Amino acid sequence: MHKSKNRRRSIKLKFANICTLIVLLVIGLTFSVYAAKDDCTNLDGDGAKPVKEVGKEADATQNDYDEVVEEDDRNGVTYLSFIGGSQPKPNKCGLSPKNPEAEWTGWGGPIDADNATIGEGAGTRNHIVIGGIYFERGIGSHSVATVVYDLSGDKYLKFEGYVGMSDEKDPAECGHGGSGEFTFSVDGKQVFKSEVLQGTDGGKNVDAVHVEFDIPTNAKELEIIMGNGGDGAGCDHSAIGDAKLLNAQALAVEPANKLPTIWGHLKDSY
Repeated sequence: MHKSKNRRRSIKLKFANICTLIVLLVIGLTFSVYAAKDDCTNLDGDGAKPVKEVGKEADATQNDYDEVVEEDDRNGVTYLSFIGGSQPKPNKCGLSPKNPEAEWTGWGGPIDADNATIGEGAGTRNHIVIGGIYFERGIGSHSVATVVYDLSGDKYLKFEGYVGMSDEKDPAECGHGGSGEFTFSVDGKQVFKSEVLQGTDGGKNVDAVHVEFDIPTNAKELEIIMGNGGDGAGCDHSAIGDAKLLNAQALAVEPANKLPTIWGHLKDSY
């Protein structure tokens, strides 16, 4: 009698363990997708002006850097992309714009690469460096540009990124490496606008400006306008480093590689 009860108890325990394993497997499959740069349409090679890691970046040198912001591989991170992404539901590369490609850049198009600057047009793109910081992920364009992203594919809670002018033009070209401002709107309501940013100011690189804002529940679209700074579009090679949308799963985990907040360098305005 005791053997029969023990056998039934053993069968129940095995069944419970199998059910637990199935649940864990389903959860793993559901939440295993994370941002992956390798799934994007990336530059084939080092770019027209190869980036260079140095001990201390020099203001007079284009595309050198002494800090790196690596890809954020937390589950629940969706990067903004151009070519390799999809919409409205993102893929591993990220989320691509929903508006016409002709609006994505004011010059140097059509855009043909993710995680790259505009360069001098097709075949001359570069990796993204802003203010001496190399960003593994991001989008690069040229003023005046408008990109619109469909937010209906996930329950996004926050946007984060760093805006500025690409180091590929400063300081020797156009006097100050171009200028521009960045305006972010959610469902037609402005949520962030930078001041006019130059590539260099007084011969010194201008820091990338941190952008961070919440995404309202049931938001439909994110619009980003890269302006020309009010002085024409010459040399306005705009870039947004580490441009990403975060859902609750991503926000539950602290990122492994995050720039320290230097309050004197932040120029956020809401």
